[in-house]
Amino acid sequence: MERNSRVQAAQLTVYTGHTGSLYALAVDTLLGYIYTSGTDGLVIRWDISLFGEGKVIAKLADAVHCLYLDKGANLLWIGSAKGNVHVLDLQEKKEIKLFASHTAALFDIQQMGEFIYSAGGDGCVVKYNVKDLAIEKVLKLSDKNIRCLAMNAHNGSIAAGSSDTNIYFLSKNLEVYEEIVGAHESTVFSLAFSADGKYLLSGGRDAMLQVWDMDSGGKCLHKIAAHNLHVHSIAVQPSGQYFLSSSMDKTVKIWRLADFSLLRVMDKQRHHAHVNSINKIAWISDDKFVSISDDRSAMLWELVY
Repeated sequence: MERNSRVQAAQLTVYTGHTGSLYALAVDTLLGYIYTSGTDGLVIRWDISLFGEGKVIAKLADAVHCLYLDKGANLLWIGSAKGNVHVLDLQEKKEIKLFASHTAALFDIQQMGEFIYSAGGDGCVVKYNVKDLAIEKVLKLSDKNIRCLAMNAHNGSIAAGSSDTNIYFLSKNLEVYEEIVGAHESTVFSLAFSADGKYLLSGGRDAMLQVWDMDSGGKCLHKIAAHNLHVHSIAVQPSGQYFLSSSMDKTVKIWRLADFSLLRVMDKQRHHAHVNSINKIAWISDDKFVSISDDRSAMLWELVY
């Protein structure tokens, strides 16, 4: 049940221009850009200050499932449905590397220090050296999809969520040191660490949001029936006061991290939100975030107190 709270979210603008469902999202918090992509293979950059104007910066022959922006190198990593990773130099405006990294669709790309990691439908996690743009290691983690990765900046560990219902904990060198077997009843779609690394938040196909205590070796502290359908994405606010969840049930929910209480439900009826599954959410700043959907649109939101 939604708690009494003055926290609300106002829609600032809607970005339209894609011709298919949107699955991939990356944000440049410094320059104020949003990058989106999906089934149409278009990668579009939106300037937040221009409220609605976008520019196509890449066109792939197949669907795009994930994006990652390496701000330090000004490189956009693009993960495709065919298992390829395209590395785009944003300054030179050209592709500088193509990896045939996976034998099935890519689902997530994340970074830890000098290394990039990708997760795919072949059950593998791949490690890349950012400096040399070379693959360093491939780990076969599961016979099922690896759907999501989360980086714990506090201790340098990596969490990987799988369609086999498990959450795996890896070192930076891709060594498995712990796992939670049966973390969800079915696919683990989303993972996010709190800023201090104390908690891991997970969302699954079972519509549950779960909170894991990392200080106690991954004990489940809370099991919350968060949505009516799959929990597709979780994003923790930069300052760590709130976090967001989005779902196939067409809602975005705002939660308080301190006590994991629900503060606000954003839907089409009350907030002019998306009309289809909301596949990804990301914070741009402590006050703004963006959501993307099967309805082919991206929406920019601002917290209002």
